[in-house]
Amino acid sequence: MKIVQISTNTITVPPKKYGGTQRDVHYLTEELVKRGHEVILFAKKGSTCKATQLFEYESNDRSKQLDFIIKNMPDDVDIIHDHYGIVAKTNPPIPTIHQSHSKTIRSGAVQIPVYVSKFILRKYGKKRGYAVYNGIRLEDYTFSKTKKNYLLFLGRLIKEKGVHVAIQVAKKTGKKLIIAGTMNDKSYYRAKIKPHLGKKIRYVGAVGGQRKRELLANASCVLFTSVWDEPFGLVLVESLASGTPVLGFRKSGVAEVLKGLPQLTCSNTNNMIAKVRSRKRFPSAHKCRRYVRNRFTDIIMTNEFLKLYNKILRKNLYKIKKNSVWNNRKAQLESKSSLNGDEQFS
Repeated sequence: MKIVQISTNTITVPPKKYGGTQRDVHYLTEELVKRGHEVILFAKKGSTCKATQLFEYESNDRSKQLDFIIKNMPDDVDIIHDHYGIVAKTNPPIPTIHQSHSKTIRSGAVQIPVYVSKFILRKYGKKRGYAVYNGIRLEDYTFSKTKKNYLLFLGRLIKEKGVHVAIQVAKKTGKKLIIAGTMNDKSYYRAKIKPHLGKKIRYVGAVGGQRKRELLANASCVLFTSVWDEPFGLVLVESLASGTPVLGFRKSGVAEVLKGLPQLTCSNTNNMIAKVRSRKRFPSAHKCRRYVRNRFTDIIMTNEFLKLYNKILRKNLYKIKKNSVWNNRKAQLESKSSLNGDEQFS
């Protein structure tokens, strides 16, 4: 197939540090190419993903980005996979799915929405669309059976991610805690995190690459303390791939991801504190890694998307609209190009 992947203009593909969506795009694109498919990727300038063809956005303006995509879209594309939302809402004359990596499809009515968990599909997608789990490349994560004596929080420093809960767990258990992630809410950081920093609780900033792999592999346990309806929770899978148990609350996408390891889900903060103290029922490092290999790899994710692509094309699930934003915009650009004597589109 000839497949177009649309990434965002906020973070490169692959991301250098934080960027779960862009990492998904990276894994999916490279696995599709490995299997012989032709993949055209639109992404932020500086991206290095091994797509068949890579187009880097020339502007930070969404309208100009859309024009750029329209101008460079080949005529014989089989399907568009939009992780950005910039294309799907315009109803191009090509089967197009919009994958939400958050809770909702924000771009208005799109014909083929895809979510990262069945929970989000049910609650926020109103059962309209499909669910495909995220996947990671196991080789990108360091595996270790031996652990050091610290807990780890890895994620954005915002209230919804519950960093304050991780601090509470560390204090109640007397454990060391390393906090790593981007500071997305400075007022939250100043009020709920900074006052607790010291010898036992440290903030090391945003991490990526080797530093991130080491932190995950060496932690005795990762605390995934999201207090909102987490769509999926990529850190859960990254931790387990490193051979490290991860505790999360029994709700939203977290319960779904950890369904096969129920001993790692917690009913509340006190329950999480009790599990950190005992550690008796934690799965072994090998079992953690095997769990990811059987459920959440880039290979499995790609298999599922290929099934979905083929289903959409085989059953004609996409209705082509003649009078769409895409067609109208393309006609305007072609007219302008003709007046200026420019080369025609693809």
